[in-house]
Amino acid sequence: MGILKCGYLGPPGTYSEQAGISYFTADEKLVSYNSIYNIFEAIQSGEIDRGLVPIENSLEGAVNVSMDLLYSNSFVTILAELIFPINNCLLVEKGVGLADITKVYSHPQPIGQSNKFINSKLAAASISYTASTAEAAEIVKGSSDSAVIGSERISGIYGLEVIAKKIQDNDNNFTRFFVIANKLDIGGLVYKKDRDYKTSLICAPRINKSGALYNILGDFAEEGVNLTRIESRPTKRQLGEYLFYIDFEGHRQEKNIKKALDGVQEKSSFFRVLGSYLIEKI
Repeated sequence: MGILKCGYLGPPGTYSEQAGISYFTADEKLVSYNSIYNIFEAIQSGEIDRGLVPIENSLEGAVNVSMDLLYSNSFVTILAELIFPINNCLLVEKGVGLADITKVYSHPQPIGQSNKFINSKLAAASISYTASTAEAAEIVKGSSDSAVIGSERISGIYGLEVIAKKIQDNDNNFTRFFVIANKLDIGGLVYKKDRDYKTSLICAPRINKSGALYNILGDFAEEGVNLTRIESRPTKRQLGEYLFYIDFEGHRQEKNIKKALDGVQEKSSFFRVLGSYLIEKI
């Protein structure tokens, strides 16, 4: 196949880039994109072979844009799950101190993860959201009164100074990424019985009534399938209509899981298995 091109949410210096460097090999080329939407577009067009997209953070919860794009792009399949540790730092232009900071810039996720530090140390500072932590670093570079919340790697790329480390609200701060690809480009994936898998699906109840989700979950309970995550998202077609994203342990080829999925599909007006994939932790 040659060198794989792998898209991530850039520019360089983001946590997505760090996760990509940790996961992909030196023989695979990382390509920066300015939005998660553009990563999906590039996979569909064949511009890249793989995409790395954040799906949830242990402190801030789901990345809704990624979830919505998984629903609206049926050509995508999940190849792997990557759990990456997040350590937020406060970075400034050299010589700037904590007392000088009147503005803080970052992506909404790092800011949301660092509320305690902001409220105790930077309560008077204005908060501005950017598309990425790297974009925030570009704004802060050269400023005498601004700071960015992001990775320590940003300091080397943008010539900034780290004046506080591990400022997130909780040390148990991880972001979960999906490695995604176009179904047409990967062929059949080999199921290895000695490996740990998870499976993700999206479904919507056939009849929107009380107990609809309970009935769907009952099929998993009857087959002893351990659910690890349930999220709801609006279908965006009408008020009060929701899709359910469900993750569970195991591979879709396992007998009990096949049976559970058959039962869920019968009860669903919309049903799509996003993939059965290996679990990776860095």
